[in-house]
Amino acid sequence: MVAEPDIAGPDIAAPAPEFEIVGADGAEQHGSNGRVTLTVYPDGQSRMRKRNAIKNACTARARKVQWLYGELDGVRAYLHDDGRNVHVILTKRDLYP
Repeated sequence: MVAEPDIAGPDIAAPAPEFEIVGADGAEQHGSNGRVTLTVYPDGQSRMRKRNAIKNACTARARKVQWLYGELDGVRAYLHDDGRNVHVILTKRDLYP
């Protein structure tokens, strides 16, 4: 008989803290969760936002996911911190978690 893996074991990273944004659209902005920071220095139109989603909703594995993105002249840098790794995506596409 093969034992089922313990999905809530110590290998699972604790969720990363939520991102906080300081600054205003069109001005210098900083977004951070204490582990990683994204800064946008305006040189044209700029903004910073958070994207939230619930992954695996209505299941025992449901979890909140938050991305931070900064945009400068139509180019977006998306940041996702899963508590273990930080993922960065640079694109002009409109993405969601």
